[in-house]
Amino acid sequence: TRKKEQKGHNQSLHRTEREDIMVPIRAPKNGQPTSRVTLCSALIAAFGITGIYLLSLPKTNVGGRSGSGSGIDSTSTNSEEISPRTAMNQMSAIRSSSSSISSSSSGVAGGSGSGTSNLPPKNKEELDEEDVDPMKIIEGSVGYDAEKPLSYYHCGPLPSDDNPTLTELVLLHGAKFTKENWKSSGILDMLCEINNEEDEGNLSISALDLPVSADGTDLGLAFDALTSEKILSGQPVTFVSPSASGKSIVSLGEMAAVSNNNGSGGKKITPLTRMVKAWIPVASGAVGGASVSTLKQYEFADIPILALYGDKDEMGKGVAQILVDSSGAKGVELEGRHAVYLDSPEEFVQEVMQYLDEEG
Repeated sequence: TRKKEQKGHNQSLHRTEREDIMVPIRAPKNGQPTSRVTLCSALIAAFGITGIYLLSLPKTNVGGRSGSGSGIDSTSTNSEEISPRTAMNQMSAIRSSSSSISSSSSGVAGGSGSGTSNLPPKNKEELDEEDVDPMKIIEGSVGYDAEKPLSYYHCGPLPSDDNPTLTELVLLHGAKFTKENWKSSGILDMLCEINNEEDEGNLSISALDLPVSADGTDLGLAFDALTSEKILSGQPVTFVSPSASGKSIVSLGEMAAVSNNNGSGGKKITPLTRMVKAWIPVASGAVGGASVSTLKQYEFADIPILALYGDKDEMGKGVAQILVDSSGAKGVELEGRHAVYLDSPEEFVQEVMQYLDEEG
């Protein structure tokens, strides 16, 4: 009996020692986990959450082993149709952005980037032609007539001896408008787009903020200032004169009439023949007040005229008819009001480009 009691006592002590050893990893009687269980559970949960987060991240394609990748995703997911003018605007914006990025990159790499392409185009002789994006619109200003400022937009190739076939188009504006309307309407972008690599255009476009009060003398001063700054070549250009801006071109006709003894001949060198290759008036009211002798000067000087007007503009239609009768102009009606180029910008650009092709 004593041996049995001793054996039971030893077993009880052994159980107690084992229980003492297991206490740290067992749950106490109140059911709450111990600190070690809590720590292990927290670590497992943290690793699990981290793994889920990493797996949920989108895959990123890091381009360029040599570090030359631009990091720009050019893949488009929009399959909706867009208008030609919208497409031209988007292409121009993309090329403009790419040109800016390229200029910045070359400046950092070479350590001498001047950012000239983002400045007004003054002192163009300091620029290499290959550095000028022919589709990028640049803004600048020149002084004319006692240094009055003349702001402008320009795009297209710059004049050079290596490009004698350059076609130059100068856009004026009406009384209620500015050069900004050529840009905001998308017309300037569409014209600049002619110079893309596929079409291989050779068109220089300048949109001027010349006041509508300017006469032929003022236009001559502006023309010479732009020539001096290498924006224009100095050769005769095609002028587009909406509404009141036609006064300056009519004034050149008046000066030519005086020089040619009231229309007796048009082969003399006059400010008209020196500056004007072709004329595209858009409902230019000044034509209505011009003399027959003045209007004959354009025909004498072999200056072709494309007279545009809106189908809702009776005054514009009358002006076009006068030019057709007196100067051998071609009259074209577009859908719209007095400022028809803003009502039908795509049709306007189409007519202008077709006329430039026909007239060389």
